[in-house]
Amino acid sequence: MNKYNLLCIIYCSFGAFFYGYDSGLTTSIIGYPEFISYFNFNATTLGALGSAYYAGNFGGSLVNLWLPDKVGRLRAVQIASVISIVGAGMQTGAQGLGVLLAGRAIGGVACGIIVSLCPLYASEVSPPHVRGRVGGLYNININVSYSLTEWMGLGFSYIGGSAGGLKWRLFIGLQLLCAVIMLVGSIWMPESPRWLVVQKRHDEALTVLSKLHGTEVHEADDSEEMPFYRREFEQIEAQIRLEQETPQFGLIAILKRPSYRKRLFLILFFFCFQQLTAIIPLQNYQVILYGSLGIEGKIPLVLVGVWGTLGVIFACGGAYFFDKLGRRKSFFISMSGVLLGSVMLVIFWARYEATGNSVKVLGNLALWSMFVYLVGYAWILNSFGYAYAPEILPMEIRSTGLGLGFAMLNAIIIMLVQVTPIAVEAISWRYFLIFVFMDAIFVVVFYFYFPETANVPLEEVAALFGDKVAFTLHDAVKMEEPGTRKRTEATTSDHIEQVA
Repeated sequence: MNKYNLLCIIYCSFGAFFYGYDSGLTTSIIGYPEFISYFNFNATTLGALGSAYYAGNFGGSLVNLWLPDKVGRLRAVQIASVISIVGAGMQTGAQGLGVLLAGRAIGGVACGIIVSLCPLYASEVSPPHVRGRVGGLYNININVSYSLTEWMGLGFSYIGGSAGGLKWRLFIGLQLLCAVIMLVGSIWMPESPRWLVVQKRHDEALTVLSKLHGTEVHEADDSEEMPFYRREFEQIEAQIRLEQETPQFGLIAILKRPSYRKRLFLILFFFCFQQLTAIIPLQNYQVILYGSLGIEGKIPLVLVGVWGTLGVIFACGGAYFFDKLGRRKSFFISMSGVLLGSVMLVIFWARYEATGNSVKVLGNLALWSMFVYLVGYAWILNSFGYAYAPEILPMEIRSTGLGLGFAMLNAIIIMLVQVTPIAVEAISWRYFLIFVFMDAIFVVVFYFYFPETANVPLEEVAALFGDKVAFTLHDAVKMEEPGTRKRTEATTSDHIEQVA
């Protein structure tokens, strides 16, 4: 991977920071009494603050069913950045709750486009052997942005006096900076070579692949052994042509082909149950949960910062090992921590309440259980969706499948952000029993139905689902004659032998 390829991957990964800052700032801001009193929040309207944002995310995810295929990956990023600037401006200058919620919804649309589009874009410009680490980098950036917003939340909390409203307006207004960086950075980025091939702009696609892999287009074209960028181009072009032999695209293609339906089911299932591990209730409403466990004063804001920092540390470890351990082993390591932390939280919180909230050590153990959960979740659960979902989708439904996957994710989040403040107030620890049962279902289904995809080229993943592969990169190493290509069709068993 050369410097230009690395720059492209860093740019795509900044989309995670863009999303993470926008979604994470409310975690701290709801701990500001001035913010709560200014808009006169209660449990219902506080839930609406989160719901408005994630409803926008849901809409943005649905936009991705057609926008990236219609205008290209890069142009879609630029459109989302402009939408974000409008939404952030409305939130920053809001004088009433209605404008604030509308701004959060509009900003949410932008983030809904970005958060599902950037992993797709990254997967299409990344070499096969680093796709897991690219997904890990995306996760790290989300955790870095959460950590930054959480420590900023603590720092801004000390702005007081007559400038009481400044703390949250400045905090919200910095969303503008993320959108501007994304918009300006797009000037130096290439379009996805796979999208260019679909548009039959083959010369442009070949030039982009050459830049990404550090070889000029004219170099080594007539040698006996194809350079990697040329082999990849031949494979992309052949596989897309094979997939386009049936004229269906998007939702129609998914409905027509059983293997596509299976892939979409895996993505929808993953994103649904990823959220049903309770990440949103624990992360977004930490301040409320800490209060329920007897933590008061500035300490909740400090703990919010610690939460974000630990997330970064363990996400780095997971990202490093993601391609080495593979997708499945990494997932089970994560879920071990999630299950252990969730069970501990329910037990210790229940015992704490049973003592009338008088035995502080039980409250502290419940608190530490939340951080056990975090270590497990941060390890790979965020990275997994960003890497695995675009990996298992063929080009003709990649944008559609990711759009539907992130729409599912946001639909679950909308429900959780609206319900959580009310549920914690009404049934406290019993609410989290639901998530323990969901975790058990998650692990069982994953074990039986999710194949390993680490280090498999995007165009060869089809074989894992019983579909044809035009030819493998291995087949393309040697040309039969200069200017010709060797083409084969691989079944699942053939492919597994080649990968092994």
